[in-house]
Amino acid sequence: MADTEPLHRRAFNIVLAACGASYEYGLDEYGRTITGRAIFENAERLRERFGLAQNAQEIADGHRAMFNLLIADAENIQAMPGLTELLAYLAAQNIRTAIASSSRPEQIHTIVRGLNLHHTFQAIVGNDGTLKPKPAPDVYLRTLAQLGASPKETLALEDSSSGVRAAKAAGLTVIAVPNDYTKMQDFSAADLLLRDLRQVREHLEIAYRETSNVKREM
Repeated sequence: MADTEPLHRRAFNIVLAACGASYEYGLDEYGRTITGRAIFENAERLRERFGLAQNAQEIADGHRAMFNLLIADAENIQAMPGLTELLAYLAAQNIRTAIASSSRPEQIHTIVRGLNLHHTFQAIVGNDGTLKPKPAPDVYLRTLAQLGASPKETLALEDSSSGVRAAKAAGLTVIAVPNDYTKMQDFSAADLLLRDLRQVREHLEIAYRETSNVKREM
């Protein structure tokens, strides 16, 4: 939905510096080793790698505070290319949309408001601390329950391999749309791999037309 990985990377790099580590993650290494994992897991990995005096919870809390500060400025929040057009198309077809994220609910709502999309989604589900993070299916199962939707009739869009595995474990059809940070990950579990959200919209438009033609012919 939003291009938040640069903000997560920036937050982690700031926290690393504050913890005394003279190291900064670049895009490729961050995407390869950090993106798609739970914040606490990453905090523990950083603590071990750099021998930080702070414990994993302190590092995770520092990242969360810095990330929250960054997303509080709407100018830092950029929609993924094609998002607005895709959501408009889905709304025109009366297709319900939801967010199923491992991020904290308050962070998701801040980002959605920053994109001026707070009235767009029928459900917004984050991890309030009671769910296992992706690749566990918990967040998808809760989202399906809130929507009253069947997994067989639900399509997930995911940009990380852990997200794809979570959606598949919940029984959903999944289109993978990698970003610059995740493009080297393994997306073989996805049902379809597409370039960006514009291509997703084009794919759905074609599928909808074909379905409509079949119904008219019957």
